[in-house]
Amino acid sequence: MSELTNQITTQLQLHSQEALIKNRAQGIWYTGADLLEDIALCKASLQQQSVTAGQNMLISVDNTAVLPVLLLASWQLGINVTLIQPSTKLTPALAERYTAMVYATAPTQSLAAQLNPQEMSLLTLILNTAPNFAYFVHDLAPSLTQTPEANLQVTPTTAACSQQELLDRAQQLTPPATITNLYDLEHGILPLLANLLDPTPFALAWAG
Repeated sequence: MSELTNQITTQLQLHSQEALIKNRAQGIWYTGADLLEDIALCKASLQQQSVTAGQNMLISVDNTAVLPVLLLASWQLGINVTLIQPSTKLTPALAERYTAMVYATAPTQSLAAQLNPQEMSLLTLILNTAPNFAYFVHDLAPSLTQTPEANLQVTPTTAACSQQELLDRAQQLTPPATITNLYDLEHGILPLLANLLDPTPFALAWAG
């Protein structure tokens, strides 16, 4: 794990019984323990599907409460993450660029009917933050020999950021930091990380 994921994991453990993230659309609060449980489930599922360090995951969900879970689970495994607004048109050609893909419910159902089931699997999990969670995995994705520290790219506006850069920039913010759009680095991801590094209860609206 990186220094970023280590620090956030420690804070979630220290605040395991405290409500930290609110799903504004449903009025549900999630504790540090809820998030840690979801992170562990996501990591175990990705490992079972042989999604390994250095590979790439696409995240384009409208339920933003699950997004920090996906970021931490991926980074702890060394998986690079690309964020794309859920309003973006997603095609099979786009999906083939990534080892794993997480979409909103409607695009997931649409793409499941278009993709070759012999090349791509649809996995489901029951998470605290997403009871009907589902994601795609390329069954034939090659394993990588190089395992660089996982990074983040928020398309189409930013180049890839290392976890160390994200940590340095997030630590410059003062919690509670306002989150207006999780699919934006300055107004979403950095405030999110700042609030997780210095646990401060905050709400997340659905995106779309």
